[in-house]
Amino acid sequence: MTRPTARVLALLELLQTGGTHTVGELAGRLGVDERTVRRYVTHLTDLDIPVRSVRGRYGGYRLAPGYRMPPLMLTDDEAVAVLLGLLTSRSTTATFAADSATAKLRRVLPPRLTARLDALINTVEFTADARPDVAVETAVLLLLAEATREHRSVAMDYTDRDGRPSERTVHPYGLVEHSGRWYLTGQDSSSDELRQFRLDRITAVTT
Repeated sequence: MTRPTARVLALLELLQTGGTHTVGELAGRLGVDERTVRRYVTHLTDLDIPVRSVRGRYGGYRLAPGYRMPPLMLTDDEAVAVLLGLLTSRSTTATFAADSATAKLRRVLPPRLTARLDALINTVEFTADARPDVAVETAVLLLLAEATREHRSVAMDYTDRDGRPSERTVHPYGLVEHSGRWYLTGQDSSSDELRQFRLDRITAVTT
């Protein structure tokens, strides 16, 4: 890797592994001196990539959350792992998003890897039963995940299998994806029982 641009991208890939990396460590991995590493960091920050300097004995550089997602750098194995995950989710609640992400991933892959992954897409079969096409709002899924993690109850409008609407307060225990459907498990305040609720039947939810 001899071109400066290639080294800048390699630096971004190293930072995306997480944690704080010392200047000496980065210089060794990239095969440059520490002054050059600092110049590459400046190039990244000029592109609005949120690289933060950490002071102190164990300081260095790390990526910080920013308003814009930095370019994602994947190895061949990582790209295959991501694509396999997208393929297995094609028949789940995130079908449109999975297809869109698959298309974006394929557009940025090198031709050599694209050809091999196309062979995988065209030949792979999954033995699982066909899953129902059930839509779940991403906002609902994320809100319930946060409430579960923070041990907060939720108020929700729910429609049961017979079409009867109700208002419920639930203390969530966890989320489960089973056979193409998402479920919320939690203590139902109205019955004081442990219940499972299908997310696609939740019409409104607040913490």
